[in-house]
Amino acid sequence: MSTEHLKLNGRQELILAQLSGKEFVSVESLSLHFVMAAQTIRRDITKLCDLGLARRHHGGVGQLPSAENLSFGNRRIINAQEKELIAQRIASFIPDNASVALGIGTTMEAIAKQLRPKKGLKIITNNLNVASIFFQKSDTEVLVSGGNLRPADQDLIGEQTVQFFNNFHVDFAIVSVGSLDIQLGLMDFDRDNASITQAILNNAEHKILAADMSKWNKKAFAKVAEFSSIDYFFTDQINNAVIADQLQQNNIEITTCAKDT
Repeated sequence: MSTEHLKLNGRQELILAQLSGKEFVSVESLSLHFVMAAQTIRRDITKLCDLGLARRHHGGVGQLPSAENLSFGNRRIINAQEKELIAQRIASFIPDNASVALGIGTTMEAIAKQLRPKKGLKIITNNLNVASIFFQKSDTEVLVSGGNLRPADQDLIGEQTVQFFNNFHVDFAIVSVGSLDIQLGLMDFDRDNASITQAILNNAEHKILAADMSKWNKKAFAKVAEFSSIDYFFTDQINNAVIADQLQQNNIEITTCAKDT
């Protein structure tokens, strides 16, 4: 079956962005904002809801409850182009012959694809999709953790996974998280995810956070790390002065990866 129906167009991505932090946005306001017919907006809303990315309300649409993460497949869809741009910039930052820990999430897949042409890498991961990208790449050493298989996310979790990362000290840790909070820092929806990401960050010389703007304003309950734990932040854009100031106060080097940068 074709996966074309799973792709979002640019307007649908922007509607998702409009929903961030909002319980309700009316069809009328979206129609005015995008200068599109209400019928077109309703079709967009139908697609977002059918894909499990939004919740339909009478006369409009709202953000899904944020107490839990979206499904793995839906996370692959959201901001795919932004993730690709972030991945390209991170890959250009990583030298040949580096040791790299790659953690949980769909962003890690995009980064692994961009890292594949590099020579002499040592990849440490619990992400089975990441590991598979380096199949038949003879000059890349890939070490995969043990742990409990999580089929829906195609990764390994648990105490064995945490201990695995604690056995190494790599040149670069590359992580993403479920949520970013201006006060609390890096957050996640799952305690296993949080523990694994903590272990990855605690055992690396250089710590890289990869996250697009959709991560802000989501409400997650599991603390991962403060912003001071991060050295480099690769994102698609920062359009909030308070966020920019907070990151700069923690001496984080910020790289924006929008199309025109």
